[in-house]
Amino acid sequence: MRKKLLFTLSVIIILSACQNSTNDKNLDPILGSRSELLENVTNNIIIPAHENLKDELSNLNTKAQNFTTNPNTLAFSELRNAYVQTYISWQSVEMFSIGKAEEIDYVKSMNTYPCSPVRINNNLESQSYDLNQATWISWTAQGFPALDYMLYGIDVDSNQILNYYIGIDGIKYLNYLNAIVSQMLSNTDLVIEDWQTNKESFIASDGNTAVSSLNVLTNDFIYYYEKGLRANKIGIPCGVWNGFQTYEIGIEAYYREDISKHLTLASLNACKNFFIGKGINSETSGTSYGDILAENGAANVNTDIINGLNQAEVLINNLDNNFRAQLLQDNSSMLNTYDALQDVVPLLKVQMLNALTITVDYEDSDGD
Repeated sequence: MRKKLLFTLSVIIILSACQNSTNDKNLDPILGSRSELLENVTNNIIIPAHENLKDELSNLNTKAQNFTTNPNTLAFSELRNAYVQTYISWQSVEMFSIGKAEEIDYVKSMNTYPCSPVRINNNLESQSYDLNQATWISWTAQGFPALDYMLYGIDVDSNQILNYYIGIDGIKYLNYLNAIVSQMLSNTDLVIEDWQTNKESFIASDGNTAVSSLNVLTNDFIYYYEKGLRANKIGIPCGVWNGFQTYEIGIEAYYREDISKHLTLASLNACKNFFIGKGINSETSGTSYGDILAENGAANVNTDIINGLNQAEVLINNLDNNFRAQLLQDNSSMLNTYDALQDVVPLLKVQMLNALTITVDYEDSDGD
């Protein structure tokens, strides 16, 4: 479990303004580079990633409404396709659990998996639920995993699932489907508004303290790589912390099983692009962690991180598109992939943070 102080962007900015860097290059080796990195990742990665997600969610919302108006096979197929594209887009956003996103438990409400079919069905039957509740019970019945269940997991094939939406209780299913999508879109709007309002001050918070922008952002990135990618997508399903007993239900997109590898690759690619400073909507790279490492005599750390990420990508690409099938057929390949992802963790969490003089701001309890 992560133990981390919760700060809104405004609190980070206020506290950091009182504790800026020392103006002494000997004491602060990345003096002057923080704001350049923050400007690049904020304007070219973080905000565009959220805006892309909003566009995909808006399209998903439209498809859900079209399906509600006329629940037929074509509309259902279009809704499913929109869900997949939106889930892929989410992979570039999840690592940024900062500011309003942390305040409203954005990541937990969007992508807590496995979902709970029991809780989803209880909500469907009762038609009494509050998706704003910040509880595990609520989180496991909403977001992408809940959509995964409602679009692919209610029954054994597409025609039978469609029957739930056009049958006598169809309005219950349609209402809950739309409630989930509406909640996702509403929360995304709140997070985007927070970034747009505070981005200039966030960039200007270029000190080296626990609440300075780069320190918080870097810790969030490493935490996501270590937990959101390495552990959640690979390590937990293949049983790293469970005596190597596979945990099939723990796969992301469990019901639409053939996109699990695609989501993992999108996540890894997002991590790599963030590290190298590559813009979301362009091939251009700005000031990056690698640049700062190289400028401060740690070019080898940058090289090792890139090589490690590339090796992990190779192993992920070699997995079955369907992680459920991979676990059953050859779990050793999943375990090897976990090891490759793990190899990068100390490079980021120890060597890179040491070179940047940034302290880890979270504790974990998964035994690794």
